[in-house]
Amino acid sequence: MNRLPSLVKIPLKYALVASVLAIAVILLLFYTNRHPLLIPVFYDYRILLFGVFIFFSMKEFKEQHAFGVLHFWQGFLIGIFFYLVLGIVVGIFIFGFGHMEVSFLHDYVEGAIRGLELNRDQLTSQSAITITPEQFDHQITLMKSTKPYQMALDYFIKSCLIGFFLSILLAIILRRTDIKT
Repeated sequence: MNRLPSLVKIPLKYALVASVLAIAVILLLFYTNRHPLLIPVFYDYRILLFGVFIFFSMKEFKEQHAFGVLHFWQGFLIGIFFYLVLGIVVGIFIFGFGHMEVSFLHDYVEGAIRGLELNRDQLTSQSAITITPEQFDHQITLMKSTKPYQMALDYFIKSCLIGFFLSILLAIILRRTDIKT
């Protein structure tokens, strides 16, 4: 790991630590009867987790390896590498856990179907974009055939979306392109 450039090594370190925390949060939520993959994105624990760890990744690079100068592209690259590594590591965990703990997949499917059923009227008739009752039933059928790799992929994609926007925001906040002497 010493041969890796700091631009890779720092976010890798933080991503692995954050991955352990994310896995712990997933297990904690699941075993306290709150399925972690059914939390709306607006309330997702990843927003805080990613924000804190991406911030400290960029800050460490800026202060210890870039002499107080962080270009936007450096911060953005740190953020991208962070959320990709975390998304892959935790996605692999979700894939494996979904196979080992059958109720993890079952509870996810049941919760997602329950959420669809609660919004049935809105989806089929009351919103600007509606679907037919047949399309709704097809979505329920598709949901019942969900596999662990789909849960892992869903986690990865949502992690990328959250991480992308946080990376841009934090790279803008922490960037400093010149040192005034």
